[in-house]
Amino acid sequence: MVPSALHLLLLLLTLLSIRYWLQFIATRRLSSVFPLYPDRYQLDFSFPVLLAMIWIAMQFASSVEREWSEWHQTLAPANPVTVVQIMQSSLITFCFGAILVLMLVLAHFDVIQKLGFRLNEIRQQLRDGAVGFLLALLPVIALLLLTYPFRSEESLHPFFRLLKAEPYLSTISWIFISAVIVAPLFEELIYRILFQGWLERLLPPFAAILISSLVFSIVHGFPDCIPLFPLAIVLGTLFYYRRSYIAIVVTHSLFNAVNLALALGNQQNSV
Repeated sequence: MVPSALHLLLLLLTLLSIRYWLQFIATRRLSSVFPLYPDRYQLDFSFPVLLAMIWIAMQFASSVEREWSEWHQTLAPANPVTVVQIMQSSLITFCFGAILVLMLVLAHFDVIQKLGFRLNEIRQQLRDGAVGFLLALLPVIALLLLTYPFRSEESLHPFFRLLKAEPYLSTISWIFISAVIVAPLFEELIYRILFQGWLERLLPPFAAILISSLVFSIVHGFPDCIPLFPLAIVLGTLFYYRRSYIAIVVTHSLFNAVNLALALGNQQNSV
């Protein structure tokens, strides 16, 4: 019953996604979906940007090394992730993100809202985030289907493998906290606010969105990087047009929440 309801919900969301894509195609203007928010600021190279770049470089190098080892079949079997590791990782990530936000506030207090931390039009920002999720849904589903032949038990995200091994409430709760709350808050701060916000000072908007999206996708490894690329493009575009941290976090959170719900539903269906 639950998996059927989830699949029905996914079908409804897909139809809504088609509706917004048709609106965009009919007007051929992204501003018809995301009106350009005029009050904006591009980051200069500061200490928070440097920390974000170091973190991205480490993640990028780790991802490339992992893919290279898998390609040459020299990668040692990874130890299964545990709930304790998820708890520790979530706490560390949240604290690091909070420190970055604090440094941003101290360094750019007079323009902090122009960087995306807007406290006005909250309802509109939430709506923008929901629309961003719907726009990302259709291309992500299409690429997920195309990459299905490359997927196996070994390529499953460690969280999903843990869910299969330990389908307990505590496991689900901590995966939810990590994937639906902490990861979107942190990754959107790193990739959109700091990285893309800095790139926009150096490059045209399209180039800044493209580069930040490519890096974001590659860091998540193959084959996930392929369906995640259109999500990253939508996130980057949404951030550029609406300059809203709330909106991009909502889009990212909804995407991860739906993925988690489908994983739980499919697991229940297979029991």
